[in-house]
Amino acid sequence: MKHDLASLKIALAVAPAIRVKTKLTRLVPQLDLGASPDWLFTSGKPNRYNPVGVNCVYFGEGREVAQAEYDNNWKGRVAKNQPVTTYYAEVVLHCVLDLTANRTLKALKVDGKDLFKNWRTAKHPTLTQLLGQAVNETGLFSAIRYPSKAAAGRGQAGVNFVIFADCVRPPDSVRILGPTRKPLQKWS
Repeated sequence: MKHDLASLKIALAVAPAIRVKTKLTRLVPQLDLGASPDWLFTSGKPNRYNPVGVNCVYFGEGREVAQAEYDNNWKGRVAKNQPVTTYYAEVVLHCVLDLTANRTLKALKVDGKDLFKNWRTAKHPTLTQLLGQAVNETGLFSAIRYPSKAAAGRGQAGVNFVIFADCVRPPDSVRILGPTRKPLQKWS
């Protein structure tokens, strides 16, 4: 089925939501953090679930998944051997769109294979990018939970999250864990 932004917004209105309370993992090049790290930095650059201008941050559901995603992103590049920082977020999200669930895919009329199409070489926004844009614009969900292509490439099951900065509202929270009970940074 051919999807556009308007049809995806309509489909989101009836899509099921799940509640998530968990710890997520992120790996980033250490040099990108700078002297005063912005742990929840959003560049607005395009990625799998966002076109240009949508502010979001990506996490893996576990260290192994985050590592697979990081390795896949830097594969074949000279910078693959740069220092890496791993950090964790404790999240409580009340409305998450779970693309690992068949009932969600059916509600959206999305084929699971479409979740893995190459967004980097696409001439137009992909289905996943339009879906992220629809989530961000409607504010119906604070995040998308989706299968990890990088983990699948390693023969493992894995899940990622993309959390939309403009959609995280109380009682939702994203807290970057640090050495004390006080978070290093948070969205809520």
